[in-house]
Amino acid sequence: MIGLLKGRLWRHIVLERLHRLLAIVVVLQLIQCFSEYWWEETYAIVYGTLAVTAAAELLLSRMLWLRLLLQAGAAAGVIVWKAPVEWQGWPESWRSWGQWGDFVTGHAVQFSPFFELAAGAVLAVHVLAWIGASRAGAVAVIVTTIGGMAIADSFFPLELWHNIAWIVTAGLVWLVVLHLRQLQSRHPDSWEALAERPLDIAFPAVVIITLVLLTGIFMPRAPVILEDPYTIWTEAQGREVPVFSGEGGVQKVSASGSSGSSLSGYSRDDRKIGGGFQFDYSPVMTISTSQSSYWRGETKSVYTGKGWGDLKGSRLVQATIGQNAEPLELDPPRDKNVRTIEVVQTVTVERKDRLPVLFAAGPATSITELRSDNNAGLRWDAREWELRWGKTARVQKYSVISEVAILDEEALRKIDTAEESSIDLTPYLQLPDSLPKRVSDLAAEQTTGLTSDYDRAKKLEQYLKQTYAYTNTPDLTRQTDRANGDIVDAFLFEIQEGYCDYFSTSFVVMARSIGLPTRWVKGYATGYDASAAERARFGGPEQIPDPSGAGTYTVRNADAHSWAEVYFEGYGWIPFEPTSGFTVPQPRPANEPLELNTNSPAETASMEAETEAAGGNWLTIAVIAGVALVAAGAAVFFARSHQARRLWSHIRNRGATPNQRVVREMERLLSFLQRKGLRREPHETIRENFGRLGHKFASLRSEFDGALTSFERARYGNDSRETDLLNSFNEAAEKIRRSL
Repeated sequence: MIGLLKGRLWRHIVLERLHRLLAIVVVLQLIQCFSEYWWEETYAIVYGTLAVTAAAELLLSRMLWLRLLLQAGAAAGVIVWKAPVEWQGWPESWRSWGQWGDFVTGHAVQFSPFFELAAGAVLAVHVLAWIGASRAGAVAVIVTTIGGMAIADSFFPLELWHNIAWIVTAGLVWLVVLHLRQLQSRHPDSWEALAERPLDIAFPAVVIITLVLLTGIFMPRAPVILEDPYTIWTEAQGREVPVFSGEGGVQKVSASGSSGSSLSGYSRDDRKIGGGFQFDYSPVMTISTSQSSYWRGETKSVYTGKGWGDLKGSRLVQATIGQNAEPLELDPPRDKNVRTIEVVQTVTVERKDRLPVLFAAGPATSITELRSDNNAGLRWDAREWELRWGKTARVQKYSVISEVAILDEEALRKIDTAEESSIDLTPYLQLPDSLPKRVSDLAAEQTTGLTSDYDRAKKLEQYLKQTYAYTNTPDLTRQTDRANGDIVDAFLFEIQEGYCDYFSTSFVVMARSIGLPTRWVKGYATGYDASAAERARFGGPEQIPDPSGAGTYTVRNADAHSWAEVYFEGYGWIPFEPTSGFTVPQPRPANEPLELNTNSPAETASMEAETEAAGGNWLTIAVIAGVALVAAGAAVFFARSHQARRLWSHIRNRGATPNQRVVREMERLLSFLQRKGLRREPHETIRENFGRLGHKFASLRSEFDGALTSFERARYGNDSRETDLLNSFNEAAEKIRRSL
């Protein structure tokens, strides 16, 4: 009885149905390509449908129509459970076809696009399982899907290597299952003996597959010998290869042209700014905070005309970590009369990239928790307000407290930045000698008649916001030689459109030209509150937003940003936001209403670009997947079709006599035997080799003898038109191949 159960288990579960589950594993990895473009409920619906599909494929071996019916019903049920489907009531009249049509349409439209996506995933499972029913088909499926995933990983901001590892694992198991199925059909006696001891089959297969995967995972990285075609093609055009690791401003910038060839992200090299980029919406970190803010990273103070450099001689001190750690000092310290608000932030880093700094609302005063691979390497720069690593580190999570000044505009208007300061402000007034005069003339013209430094800074901020358009792909063809390579001059007078780096750099240069000590800051904008977005998307109850902006924000590469800070004695560095469509979420006095930036042009452009990018990338990935599936299906059809094989044989052997074809087929048979480990020894003739193999495989002795006889007659005979010899040889060779 136990043996019977084991036999049924092997035959019905492992041999007949397991490859269907492996097809589901492959499809699950393929849909990860859409991780940045699908909603969470979309994944829940597809996963739920595929779970029911797996159960149906295991429990039901036949009755395809019933399995498909169950899977379609599961998709509809999960959609009703997870998606916002609203019941609209029965038709008022049972006899009105129009009302019945409205009833069906009104409910069916709510299932879109969830039902189509779930049905597409189920259809992909059935197609892959059908193609992979043979060994050649399984190899085609695995190779094609791995190739498609590798292409998507190279061309899109996706990390898919762990998905590729899952496909490789599924592929190895798939081939083992097909080998066992072949063994059962061709050698039933041997199969029955093995089926009685399933562990003797399963254990070695599991060990070998595990060793192969572990070897690939832990193998030391070797230097790149051959670049992929995309990299070679991009570099041949003189362009930087976009990187998707997410290090923030703009990661790599197009040197020329108006089209962005790089991706947004936190830049590590600001020596040359400008160019264009495409929005990358990959998440970087999640921040739970008591006050919305810009997340400050680094400051730059040396303007070269093309970009930014660091000040020399920074004094770094060890940053202490913990609830009772010493507070981080500021240089210079704030005046005691300046009111501040404590901002508590907990940051979870979503990526595994190495960070050069910690991001926080500025300035940080203490670090209560830090999980990284180098806590001891964190330093504090009191002058630049930077939490900087001596050597970049991988960070998982940290909590930081900041003391942010509450703006008092009347008090700020009374501060004269030209008066004696407690710090040396010379580095923050630096400008290159090559700066065109028309830049400083424009700054002076815009601030004429204003006596307050704060008002002059606000006027420059508003002038840039209201005069220049925001775009991530500025038209660089407008730039002429008159700008003399200066990025600010080119932006103000020629390009006249751009993104944050253009706006913030122009503000700093213009402010310095009229005597305001200013520095350039980069980090991330606030990000977006996922819960608020979900409420808005599903029409949830309207709520008055928290004036402090408290919440949990997802910060993406697209949120990488730069702005400016102006120094006011006693207050320290005050942020200014000159970029069109952006507003610094700065705390205000209690009696002053908070400015809510709900429909900024930059956010609108970003949302439109995100929708366009998501649609374009989704379509491109879908096309790649469709072409791959069609190619795999064509390959399997070609391999299985007798007519296709006959046509290929006719093309390949055109002009050859039957005897010549027998000789060629013998060479193919010898190659096949060698691949099976039945190597022909150097001293052996073909007759001796086939005699030895016929003795070793007694059941195939007549086939080996028949193939040998046909070959010798074709090779040494006189009649070159004996088609019977070719048919006889092919029949014997085919039996040998099937049995081995």
